[in-house]
Amino acid sequence: MILLIFALYKKTYSPIFELKNELQTSENLMTNSEASFREVQELQQELNGLDKIIGDSQNHALVQQKILQFITNNSLNVSVISMEDTHVFGEKIFTVFTNKIVLKGTYENLLKLMYTMEKEFAASKIASAKFISKKDYNTHKTNLLLELYFQNYGK
Repeated sequence: MILLIFALYKKTYSPIFELKNELQTSENLMTNSEASFREVQELQQELNGLDKIIGDSQNHALVQQKILQFITNNSLNVSVISMEDTHVFGEKIFTVFTNKIVLKGTYENLLKLMYTMEKEFAASKIASAKFISKKDYNTHKTNLLLELYFQNYGK
């Protein structure tokens, strides 16, 4: 009788318990994969938020060209005085690229250009702006300069 009960357990109930354990493991894996999918979506939303804050994650080599092209297409009586090389700051997750450009013009034109760039220029965002008045001793005139710092990031 004991052998019959043991054989019955081994043939019927043992596989049922094993299948139940496998089912529980599969359900746990599905739950983990759904959580991972949600984490990926959250990271994508975070990346989109960063894109809006500090500019799109585009090819940083083209950003300087895009800045100059935007200025020449949208500015009246504003001239580019200087543009420095891109400053690169690397982190583990991403790299921040900073471009500095100095413009010369009237207060109204510089302010209009800065406003237009902030609203319409998507390749990089203005991180800092500084107005400087500088005396030209050759012409005895005071020139108004605008220092703009643009930042964008890459992966």
